Amino acid sequence: MHIKIYLATQHLELLDADEKVLRRYAVSTALQGAGELRDSYCTPRGKHIVRAKIGKGYAANTVFVRRRVTGEIYTPELGEKFPKRDWILTRILWLSGR
Repeated sequence: MHIKIYLATQHLELLDADEKVLRRYAVSTALQGAGELRDSYCTPRGKHIVRAKIGKGYAANTVFVRRRVTGEIYTPELGEKFPKRDWILTRILWLSGR
């Protein structure tokens, strides 16, 4: 299995070995856009493997900063309190290019 990420439509497809779509998910990609430079905080293009799945066992809307749990749960009120924050919520798929 592998995944494809569509930046323009903000979705991910999980594909089998024959390229058949098994599942589709809404995703949020990097605020910095697309790019392949290390530590660029961009979403890499191309084929990927999932290097790590981060967030298992945490509640929906758990807040992460730099792949670390902050102890916060996102609410509209928290969003209003920090309007310029780059919200990373619930789960993170850390990708590595193939």
